[in-house]
Amino acid sequence: MTRFLSLFLFLSAALSLSAQHVRSVAGFPAAEPGYSLGVSACYAGQIGDYLVVAGGCNFPEAGKPKKYYAGVYAARMDRATLQWRLVGFLPEAAAYGATVTCGDSLLFLGGNNTDHALAAVYSVRLNSVGTDVLINRLADLPATADNMAVALVGNDIFVVGGNQNGKPSADVLRYKLGANSVNQCSNTIAQCSNSVNQGANSTSSADLRIPGAPRVQPVAAAYNDKLYVWGGFYADGEQSKVHTDGYVYNVNAKEWGALSAPCSADGEEMTLSGGIAWADGDHLYATGGVNRTIFLDAISGRYECVKKDDYLKQPIDWYKFSGNLYVFDAVAGQWLTTTFVNQALARAGAQAVPTPLGVYYIGGELKPALRTPQIVIIEN
Repeated sequence: MTRFLSLFLFLSAALSLSAQHVRSVAGFPAAEPGYSLGVSACYAGQIGDYLVVAGGCNFPEAGKPKKYYAGVYAARMDRATLQWRLVGFLPEAAAYGATVTCGDSLLFLGGNNTDHALAAVYSVRLNSVGTDVLINRLADLPATADNMAVALVGNDIFVVGGNQNGKPSADVLRYKLGANSVNQCSNTIAQCSNSVNQGANSTSSADLRIPGAPRVQPVAAAYNDKLYVWGGFYADGEQSKVHTDGYVYNVNAKEWGALSAPCSADGEEMTLSGGIAWADGDHLYATGGVNRTIFLDAISGRYECVKKDDYLKQPIDWYKFSGNLYVFDAVAGQWLTTTFVNQALARAGAQAVPTPLGVYYIGGELKPALRTPQIVIIEN
């Protein structure tokens, strides 16, 4: 019976994936000089009928420093073309933070820029016609955080790994919104702000530390009071690690359990470092990310795949970013299949925004230092 159920789940997932496809969507924000080249690590989410993108970074000029952006952009959702409007600015340019949807608002958490890492949390809301943005600062995170993943479990935001207070971390910060904050956030920013500030923002405790080495740029998603984490990397010479496995944290039992790695269609264990994950019902989806072998060779300083001076000079395909779409059945506790592959998904640092029209997959880098302005929608 168990073997029949596993086969049924596998075939069901394969049929579901075969019905999905990736469609290119025209239009990318362009109000700030350099932004139209594409950005990675931006903040992004859905507010009502609008797709919202903010911040991010890129290298608009070869040989020049990385540039960070502060613009907040909104476009009415469409499957074919997005008409972007600059609706405001973040208090400071930032990237490498994270976004959580809270009613009719978005929460932008952490991030960094040229000057420093951020502990700030902002509530972001559009006016009724999507022409102006209202930004309110909430209680800070208990530590600066960037290159982390986040997931909302009940009324708590779990901030997973990344760099915390400037150091690679395996800690999970628990940012408490308050008992009624998720519903209150759908009313006004002021209510959301009050409820967050009334909550106790706690630092990581022993049970909220992911077992093993730090995880910078992991992915995370939540289902049924459980937090799921995969991937991430730790750069420390010969001790460097690019994680393929994952862990699940049972919020009620306060226990971690090991999770297997996603695999390619030919059975190779894959990393989700630099990728993105999201939940849809009792299924979790993940895509994008670096190639484990090539990336580990670089962050360890070995450079056996290519000389260090030539690392940024290789063609896009050489870096082998993942274009797989992985599906995890949270009820069965297992990955189902990875037969859906599309080169348009082969990015690191992209954002994914699930909407009723599909999942908007935004920006990211095609290889180190090369961003893309392409937006695609993963349709079902």
